Formats: sequence, C-alpha cells, structure tokens
Amino acid sequence: MRSGREKTSLVPVVSDPPGRTSDTQQRQEERSRHLVLVRRVGLFLLLIPAGLLLLCFGAYVYGKACPAGSTHGPHAVPEYLSLYPVNKHHPASTHDQRLLSNGTHWFKPTIILVSLDGFRADYLDRGVTPELLHIGRQGLRADYMIPSFPSSTFPNHYSIATGLYPGVHGMVSNEFYDTLLNDSFSYKDTKKNLESRWWEGGEPIWVTAEKQGQISAINMWPGSTAVIRGTKPTYVVPFRYGVSPLTKVKQLTEWLDLAQDKRPSFLATYMPEVDSAAHQVGPDAKQVNDAVQLVDGALGELWRQIGQRNLTHIVNLMVVSDHGMAATQTHKCAIYIDDIIDTTKLHGIYGWPLGGVQPRDNADILPMYHKLKRASKGQPWTVYLRENVPERFHYTHKSRIAPIMVIPELPYYVTTHASNLFHAKELTSKEEFPVFGAHGYDNLHPLMRATFLAAGPAFRSRNVNAPPLPSAPDGSVSIQGRVAKGQVEADDGSRISDMDAMQDYLDLVRNALVSRPDHTTPRPGAKHRAEYDAIWGESHLSEAALRNIRHPPFENVELYAMMTRILDLKPAPNNGTAEFSRWWLQ
Repeated sequence: MRSGREKTSLVPVVSDPPGRTSDTQQRQEERSRHLVLVRRVGLFLLLIPAGLLLLCFGAYVYGKACPAGSTHGPHAVPEYLSLYPVNKHHPASTHDQRLLSNGTHWFKPTIILVSLDGFRADYLDRGVTPELLHIGRQGLRADYMIPSFPSSTFPNHYSIATGLYPGVHGMVSNEFYDTLLNDSFSYKDTKKNLESRWWEGGEPIWVTAEKQGQISAINMWPGSTAVIRGTKPTYVVPFRYGVSPLTKVKQLTEWLDLAQDKRPSFLATYMPEVDSAAHQVGPDAKQVNDAVQLVDGALGELWRQIGQRNLTHIVNLMVVSDHGMAATQTHKCAIYIDDIIDTTKLHGIYGWPLGGVQPRDNADILPMYHKLKRASKGQPWTVYLRENVPERFHYTHKSRIAPIMVIPELPYYVTTHASNLFHAKELTSKEEFPVFGAHGYDNLHPLMRATFLAAGPAFRSRNVNAPPLPSAPDGSVSIQGRVAKGQVEADDGSRISDMDAMQDYLDLVRNALVSRPDHTTPRPGAKHRAEYDAIWGESHLSEAALRNIRHPPFENVELYAMMTRILDLKPAPNNGTAEFSRWWLQ
C-alpha cells in the first residue's frame, strides 16, 4: 500500500512558459490595484467633511465669521468678539473714564433702540408677550407713549429720532406733496427715501452721534439711508421686505461684537410684522397675536444675547412703537371725497386715513373748503384750513401740509371710489365689508397709544424712589421744568415754541395723578388698572411703589434728548423737555 505523499508525487505539474504569468494571477493583481484605488478615494472623500467640520468648529470657537451687514461699514476685515474669550489685547485700565468693561473688552455707553411698528400699548396685556414683560420688569416703563400727529409710521419714526414734531421736521405723512419742491414724497419710493431734501428738517440721533465722533449702526429705520446734513450712519442696512426679526437681532449682536474702534454706541432696528398683520385683518385677529409673539421672541433672544456677552451693565435697551392700531371696515367706513369735490383738480389726497386735499390751483382752495365744510355737518369728520388745524397737533409745516385737512373720527377714513376698490383688492378677506387695520388718527385716541419700556444701566433702578412729578403746593401741576433747548424754527421762518411740548407733558402728568397716594384709589380713566398690574405681576405693589417703575404717559418727542444724555452728546434743538429725563435716568 502506497502512502499519500507517494500518491501525490505522481500527479503531473504543468508549468507556464518562462516570462509569462497566468490569467488567474493577472486578475488577482488587477483586483488588488482596484481595491487600493477605492480605499484611497474613499479616504479622500471622508477627509472632506471632516475638514469642513474642523473649519466650522474653528469659526465658532474663535468667532471669526463675517456678518451679513459688514459690507456697509469700514472695508477692513473686522475683529469680532467671541462669547467666552480671554482677550490678550485687553488693557488692565483705560484713560477714558466713560469706557466700561464687560470683563474682556471696553465699551462706550451703548443704546439699542428697537421699534415694533404698530405695537399698540395694550398688546402687552394679551398674555402673549412673556419676553417683553420680563424686560419691562428688569427696568422701567410708561403707561403708554403718545405718538405725534398724525399717528403714522414715517412721521413718528422721525419724531422719535429727532425729538421734533412732524410739523417741524417736515416728514408730515407717509405720503405728501411739497409745494416748494413741486414734487411728492412716498414712503414706498426707494429712490425718494435716499434723497436728502426730504429729511433735512431735523437732525436724527445717528447724525448727532456721528458728528460728535461716535459710531452709529441702523437696520432699516426710516430715513437712515439718506445723507442728512452731510452725514450718514457708519453702518446702515436699507429696508427690505421679509427679513425676519431674528435676523435683525443677529445683525445687532454682530455689530456689538465688532472691535472697539469699529463698534457702534448707537444701534437701532425696525420690525414691521405686527403692523403688517393688523393692516390686513384688523388688530383683534389671531394673525396679529402671532406676529406679537414673533417679535416678542426676538426681543427675548436679544436680551439673552446681551446677557451672554456680560453687557447688561453697559447696553441700554429701549423698546418703542410708533403708534397703535384701530379696526375699520372697507366700504362701510369710507368717506368718498370725490362725491363732494372734483378730484381731477388735485395734485392728490395725502395722509390716509386723513384727507390732505392739495389743489393744483390755489384759487380752488376756498371753494373746495366751503364745499367740504357744508358736507361735513353732522358727519364723523371735520374739515380745516391748514392754519386752523388744532394747535395741540403742532401741525404747522406750510409747504408740506395740504391747505385743506379732512380729519375723520375713528373708524372712518378718507378716500376715493377708485382708491377704495384698489385697496379692497389688496386685502386677503373677500367679505363684503372686510375688517382691516388703520392708524393716523388723533394722536390722543386710546387706540393710537404706543409702547415704551427700557432696561439698562442708564435708567434709574426700580428700587430707587422716583423723583417727584412736577406739582404745586396745592397739589396741582405747575410748570417747573425748563425746555431742553430754545425755540425751534419752522420751515417758514416762524418760531415753534417748545413750551407747547412742556404744557402737553404737564397736562398728561396731571391726568395721571391720583388724589390720594395709596393703592386703593384708582387713577382717573384707569378702568382696567388692576388687570394691567396683574399682567405685569405687580398688582401687590402700592401706588407709590408702582410710580417708581411706571411713568405717566408722555409724547415721543421726549426720547431724542434722553438718548443724547445717555450717550453724552450735545443735542440739536428739539421739542423735548428737560423735566422728562430727570424721572427716568440715574
């Protein structure tokens, strides 16, 4: 019997010719080469996302990302703060006594001004603004703020910025005709907004700051894109529809994060969402509450970002609105002016919902006025010649205010048949008499009331007793304050007395005072005061304690002088009063 080894040794072996590999080996080598190539390609593809992740992580840690609005400022690449850095370049001390440290960087006293267009004062009572209520509890607030007349967007944003009434600064309406320029202005016209000639009647706070060596940064505030008195903001973002409130908050924080020599001390932004929603469906619709919640969340995020940067003792946040909002109905509340006068003889009708009647020929002014005057008897509207408009409106600009003014009561509005049909088609509702929102009415009407609250180091602590409001020994209000500046010159060379603003202020204070300083005596007209205080979580406080945190109503022309005082700027002439800032500021 043979062994296995012997058996296998007898199997013949066929070998290839010398210098030639077998087909099997060739296939194996090709497969090996393919596998090596696949591995290398796979490794390379894996390295790409890993590298991107490392780059993103580095940008996050070192805060070097460039902001969206950086193209509007200096051309040098800015150095940004990160939230938690150890700044090796931060000096131990500074010779400028006004600079304040957040622990890593030096800052000038800073204001962030946020406007919530159409945010009526009582929107804070709807239970959908936890963030704004929180900010208000950190600082001080007003019962409400009185807009300037007319209670429209462009006039009031420029009054807040300049401290002047629309009759003085010249932005008398969202749309108007100027007889001296022989041209009309429309807030929707981007090119007109850029033209200096419409804005030269006032000096806005950003121009005051820039002239005195401070940097300003403005995001979509009316008038900010124009060169005014030879000056523009260092950083400016023009108005654009559809930009979210959170995007605007991001822009503000990026400006705060700029290096010290590029960082603005005055910042402002504008949020139109609440106004836009109310114009479509009226102020009481769910869509308006949704918009209120949207901007409330953005303000909460802004306050958190200020806190994360350890800036609550440096940055002053002021939240304002330009006017309130009323509900009206298409067709049902229309005052058709073309049923009364021949509108083909007009340049136009300006100031909706008011009726600023501007005839082409001055000879038509009195005949048209008398026709309108006769037609107004027993109607919910009043007609005035320009010089007879009630003094309390401070509506005095002769080249821009129409010679005939039709002022309706709420909820009526002045229009023509053609304009009204056009407006009705723009509304989303297809009802016969759709509800929509309107403003521009008498600035003292409760539905036109605006919002004001503020928090920050410049403002008096709520734990410190407020200075007494101006009063005489017999308890009545007396004129104890002095005007912030001298009289202001109007467009026609006449003098607009600032004492009008003082008297208005004191009248508002007088109406807000109570006869006995205890919490059991309700304020006149404060029917829902208990509910209001409950919303703010302060219904347990006495009236005296509430006065430490809640200022009586005031006019928005007061804000300019207060902002210049916070920023240590010399104010331009304005309609504000010196008495106002004394209550609010440290």
